[in-house]
Amino acid sequence: MTAKPEFINGRTVTNAVDNASLARHRWYPIKEGFSPNLVADSYRELGADPKKQVLAIEPFSGSGTMPVECTRLGVACLAFEVNPFLAFVGRTKLRQADPKKLRTQRKTVLKGLRQPAVSQLESISTFCEGKGREKWLFNRNVLRTFTGGWQEIEDCPPTQRAFFRLALLRAAMDNCNAYPDGKCLRYKRLKSYDCFNANSVIAQFEHYCTLIEDDLTSTPFVSNLSKVECMDSRGLGNYAPQRRFHLCVTSPPYLNSFDYSDVYRPELFLAGHVKDNSQLMRIRLQTVRSHVQANWKAPVRVSFGTIYAKVIREILARKDKLWSARIPQMIQAYFEDMERLLNALAARANPGALLKIAIGTSAYGGVVVPVDFILAEIAEEAGWDLKDVQVVRRLRSSAQLWHHEDREKKVPELRESIVILKFPERLGVTH
Repeated sequence: MTAKPEFINGRTVTNAVDNASLARHRWYPIKEGFSPNLVADSYRELGADPKKQVLAIEPFSGSGTMPVECTRLGVACLAFEVNPFLAFVGRTKLRQADPKKLRTQRKTVLKGLRQPAVSQLESISTFCEGKGREKWLFNRNVLRTFTGGWQEIEDCPPTQRAFFRLALLRAAMDNCNAYPDGKCLRYKRLKSYDCFNANSVIAQFEHYCTLIEDDLTSTPFVSNLSKVECMDSRGLGNYAPQRRFHLCVTSPPYLNSFDYSDVYRPELFLAGHVKDNSQLMRIRLQTVRSHVQANWKAPVRVSFGTIYAKVIREILARKDKLWSARIPQMIQAYFEDMERLLNALAARANPGALLKIAIGTSAYGGVVVPVDFILAEIAEEAGWDLKDVQVVRRLRSSAQLWHHEDREKKVPELRESIVILKFPERLGVTH
């Protein structure tokens, strides 16, 4: 294993900042994504025959970086995303429509935005101002402007609805009193939230519609080349048979106790993917067990290589220093999930298939968990050949993840790495 920096255009390839300025990617970028450059570089590294039909796969699609970039390159991609809102984002970015017709239809949606409607979300805790509430996500006029527009979109042609919905959701989140920050929503530090109102929602909606129309013109897509399935990728082994894949670039949830489904709670409710917290919990229970906020099924497997064995012993020895007693079980469950996925990917890989995993390390109870190296050991056991572990960025450990008695002791650096694997040429049958 080696550890060398890899930078592209002054940014690390695990950083999603570039997505905010690139066609289609910019329609709804998320902080947890990675750079499209990582996909393009990996495809070139694959060295596939241009005449060969390459299939890419992405178990954790997020906002669609992998399928969007693959489609731009003319490569078919089968992507999976358990969060229905994010699956919607990825699917919409892959769609194609006539931008002139969108521009014309936009006028109708604007009429709806100027006719506010009562939202069912006004009664849900923290969504809107109300008696006894000190803080809320959306001002009432913002929520009702959104609802008026959303209802009008229902009457739009089916080929156009997704684009308007995406633009309106992003406009609403721009006018939200809180923003996603790591593992939670954090309220914006403003003296007043009055700047978020009907006019600002309408202005942002028009801005994002124009942006989408421009990209549909400059970067047209073949709509059926790639697709995003809304499902738990841990069940990939039971997914209907498909062609074996040649390339997989993915970034699983980090082992950092972040419940990403909770971070996108506003969008899930706004878009109607969930109606109440019990439905939200069902989504949380379908995610990789990288957090303790949901009462998921206990893990069974206990062996994930020599590095894992050493780390889990050290963490158990310091269990009194952990901020949650479930941390050791969470770590065990996480690697059980990842082992299941790596085995499923091996079963679907073409000989010579390239797999890159962008991942970060973590620390609990003063013990660093080298997630990259542990995943590398699990992957080798699953039949993958390890080619490299490239460190691309150094990170600081948060106070929650790191704990020690000596306050003067240096907090260890965490890192983001890319685990690079290839499926052996001698195994499998080319399809």
